[in-house]
Amino acid sequence: MSLHPSLNRMSAFTKMLGLQFKSMEAGTCTLALPIREDHFNSTARVHGGVIFSLLDSAMGAAAFSVLEPHESTATVECKINYTRAVVGGELECIGKVVHAGTRTVVVDGEIWQDGALVAKALGTFARI
Repeated sequence: MSLHPSLNRMSAFTKMLGLQFKSMEAGTCTLALPIREDHFNSTARVHGGVIFSLLDSAMGAAAFSVLEPHESTATVECKINYTRAVVGGELECIGKVVHAGTRTVVVDGEIWQDGALVAKALGTFARI
C-alpha cells in the first residue's frame, strides 16, 4: 500500500510547536520534539497540552497512513496517562495503528525520553 501523499506536510500548528517527522510507514508514525522554553508551564515543566499535541499528531498521522486517498481523519477520543515530568531535552513519540475498521481507526501512542516512558495514550480516529 502506498502512503497518502499529504503525510509529509506539517500544519501551521505542528510547525509552531516544533514537531519533526522521524519516520513513517503504513500504520506507524514517529515524531520528535526538541523541548524549548516556550513549551514550559508555570512550574518549568513541559505543559501537558504540548505532550498531548505530540501524541495526537503522531497517532493522527499513523491513522491517516492507512486511509484511502479520498479519506481524511479526525480525533474522536483519546485517553492519556502522563508518567513523568519533562524539563528539557528531546521527546520521541511513536503512533501505531492497533485496528483499522471501516468507520474508525484505533491507535496506540507512546512518548519516550532517554529510555523512560513519558506518556501513553490510546485514541480513536474517525474515517471521514
